[in-house]
Amino acid sequence: KSHTGRSESVGRERIEVTKGGGQRSRVWDLKMAAEAAKKKVGVAIIGLGRAGHFHLTSMGGCAEVAELRWVVDIDEEKATRIAAEKGCKGSTSIDNVLSDPDVDAVIIASTTNTHFEYCLAALEANKAVFTEKPISHKPEQLSKVIDVAVAKKLPFLVGYQRRVDRNFRELSRQIKDGAIGGLRMIKCCSRDNPLPPMPYLQVSGGIFYDMLTHDFDMIHFLSGEVPTEVYSVGHCYNEEIKAMDDVDTVMVTMKFASGLMATVDTSRIATYGYDQRVEAFGEKGMASAENEKESTVVVANESGYVHPRSHFSFPQRYKTCYTEEMVEFLEMVKSGATDDEATVRRHVVLEKVTAAAELSHRLGRAVKLDEVDGLRHCMPH
Repeated sequence: KSHTGRSESVGRERIEVTKGGGQRSRVWDLKMAAEAAKKKVGVAIIGLGRAGHFHLTSMGGCAEVAELRWVVDIDEEKATRIAAEKGCKGSTSIDNVLSDPDVDAVIIASTTNTHFEYCLAALEANKAVFTEKPISHKPEQLSKVIDVAVAKKLPFLVGYQRRVDRNFRELSRQIKDGAIGGLRMIKCCSRDNPLPPMPYLQVSGGIFYDMLTHDFDMIHFLSGEVPTEVYSVGHCYNEEIKAMDDVDTVMVTMKFASGLMATVDTSRIATYGYDQRVEAFGEKGMASAENEKESTVVVANESGYVHPRSHFSFPQRYKTCYTEEMVEFLEMVKSGATDDEATVRRHVVLEKVTAAAELSHRLGRAVKLDEVDGLRHCMPH
């Protein structure tokens, strides 16, 4: 059994079935596989900001399978300093990375407006790619990257870390095993904490592409379905965010061809802690994933019951997930496995779902997915 899920061998073809239901497959040459097993995966990290430092930390838990060979950042002093600390090479240019035959995988954690360029360049250089979202806010660029990844049969993952969270994976397993029968409703609660810095929000792409895209991916992860129609309402309480032509509080409702309905409520701030819960309702019952808490200790005294708080923010809530997703990605690279094509191509259709949600808020009406392309001129980005 592999770290990514169940493995089955059929002749010379190995098929890995992930816990999320996707397939990863490759025809193996046994001699090459044996040699590859001895070699560590050469990794380069592009971008040394907040996300880049998460991945630097995760690399510490991957020492048995991977070796950090390059760090790249436009800040030369930072790249040089971190390279010295990590015992690897540093650069301000991705070109050095792409020409290095010892680099097998590129982790893209740079500013969002560079993701498309770096993803495409790395894939065309035959490097496996792990990238933070978004691949691009432009649908034609997104499709191009996905087409190249599929055509080249290279490992390609986007950082939707909730898919490797143990609670959401167990929720998915229970649904797929029929514990609650056929799905009828999914309810997601996704409230951030603390309020992100304003400079970040200015380049985030807005609440729909920055936050809600995670929830839309989770609904797809649990159901395997794509909505036909989306309706959103939003409001902005924060004047600085309002000045960005964005909102900080949103509710979304989705309709599916199967009859499934889904809702998401989201907020940029929840003073009581990071709040991410999911409930699935089916013909035979309900299954839910609750918040993880700072501890399991409950104090009862004359004041009543005092329960522990939820984790403060996403770095605490998903601390182990960042390492887990990196381990799984590196194992894919090492084995030569790839996600099945439908799993990779989901990013294209889920971007359309995200666009429909934002368009619905801006237009004040429900938006069908087949309307989206003709309405994109109503979007500010």
